[in-house]
Amino acid sequence: MGNERIRLTILTALLAVSFVGERAATHYRLQQKRSPNWSVVPYQIGDWSGVDGRFDPIYGADPADVSLLRIYREKTQPPVIAYVGFFRDLATILEVHTPELCYPAQGWTILSSGASAGGTFRGWKIPASQIVADKNGDRRLVVWWYNAGSRPFETRIRYVYAMLAMSTLTGRTDGSMVRLETPLEPDGEEAARARIAEFQKSFLPELDQALPQ
Repeated sequence: MGNERIRLTILTALLAVSFVGERAATHYRLQQKRSPNWSVVPYQIGDWSGVDGRFDPIYGADPADVSLLRIYREKTQPPVIAYVGFFRDLATILEVHTPELCYPAQGWTILSSGASAGGTFRGWKIPASQIVADKNGDRRLVVWWYNAGSRPFETRIRYVYAMLAMSTLTGRTDGSMVRLETPLEPDGEEAARARIAEFQKSFLPELDQALPQ
């Protein structure tokens, strides 16, 4: 009787270790599979030439798990600053990490805000937001949106619950934020908006290859 109890205890322990190990390995594989590959985003995209940027303290700290920050320029035009932050748990930052909050926290004044014609990404219409921000005369147009899994969506509370439901069914909680920013030169806001829209046409197909499907 005592030997049977010992064997049963050993067998139970082995099964538990195997289960924990398998869960850990599966989790690791999923994390690896769902990590972005920034190396596939080229520095030369059409007529746009890019260089790596450094996360500027004027934006606060970078909250992303991993991120891409590039400064692209087309000939003599003002640059477009492309930031893509990838989050393994997007729900924790949805209503906190947004330019509408982050820019004022770093001393910027928001002059206007609203929706933006964001184009499409992976076949979905992009529900982008935009602001015009000013700091000591430095005015910038900022356009951004979030991707839950592989789908762009608005940052409203009902989408948070939808994403939580998705994570229950699929195990996915990852997502990303895309932010495009360009200075407002004397040519004004319309020219800045057109510049970002033109950049998106070249940039988004490359970003599609980098972000997890």
